[in-house]
Amino acid sequence: MKKLILSSLFTAIIGAIFCSCETKTQNTDAFKPSVTGRNGEVLVVINDDIKADTAGRYLADMLTDNFLGLSAPEPLFDMQTVPHGYFTSVMSTFRNIIDIVVSDTVSTNNVAFYNNMWAQPQAYISIQANSKKALLPLLADNHIKIVSFLTKSERERQIAYNKRIAHTALCEEIANKWGVTLTIPNTFSRCMPKNKDDMSWIRIDTDESNVNLMVYDMPYVGEGSLSVPYILNKRDSLLKANIEGPDGSFMCTETRFGLDEITYLSGKHKGMDVAELRGLWRMEGYAMGGPFLLRAHHDTINNRIIVTDGFVYYPSRDKKRNLIRQLEAIMYTLTVNNKE
Repeated sequence: MKKLILSSLFTAIIGAIFCSCETKTQNTDAFKPSVTGRNGEVLVVINDDIKADTAGRYLADMLTDNFLGLSAPEPLFDMQTVPHGYFTSVMSTFRNIIDIVVSDTVSTNNVAFYNNMWAQPQAYISIQANSKKALLPLLADNHIKIVSFLTKSERERQIAYNKRIAHTALCEEIANKWGVTLTIPNTFSRCMPKNKDDMSWIRIDTDESNVNLMVYDMPYVGEGSLSVPYILNKRDSLLKANIEGPDGSFMCTETRFGLDEITYLSGKHKGMDVAELRGLWRMEGYAMGGPFLLRAHHDTINNRIIVTDGFVYYPSRDKKRNLIRQLEAIMYTLTVNNKE
């Protein structure tokens, strides 16, 4: 698990790093077609000799590294490749494209990031190197930027979609109760915890799975209020008191293998200090579990920690990555209202 955390750290630090990544937006976006492809897919335009080389394998490892905090391995992205000679205009509308050009005619080794090159909302990365030898360090130096750009693009597409189908009543209910703004899509519905004053709980429930999001707060007690032990202690108390499972079981964080199983990131979000936790949850006393994502924000206006806490239950399939990304997109819209 430690190896997974270290090798996947690039995704976890997107918020802090992405601001240093210069991007360009193509003009006349309104006249461009909508992107194609499924969530999380990346099309790499790369010739076979480069694909088989060390740099090509490095790129593949970068894109298919493990997504953090899941109960079974899933890649960051689903990677497809096509040689330049087979790249058609139909493919140019793909949602995420990485174009690798290696030629001695390249004057400057470069990685450039573009929004909406041929479609919208599209993420396009141009990577040009004058030799195979030069490509590998170019990829290594831009590893974090490449993963961050693609991840942020996926998140922003989901946020834009959520805004178009926002659940006005739930958004207002959360705002009135917790003093925060969240963009919640109308696919969610209200779910009642045992004590409605402890938290707000919403979910998407299907025959196969459910996706859950909770909003609650906890006291700010000074330094350490964004630490893993403090957050998990408060979290598990709330879960035990409010979310019951079958046969008297209750929800808790999976820590039987130690706190190293919890991935922790600290950073900034809209001026607030924030801690992000990814890991697994389980039902104490019953065989149920899955991944969770939690973001705890230091709300200095109201001297508290405001928490968005999401979890997924999808026992029949391993594909939980995109469900966690749905929750992440909602969490990244959080804004504290300027009211005490």
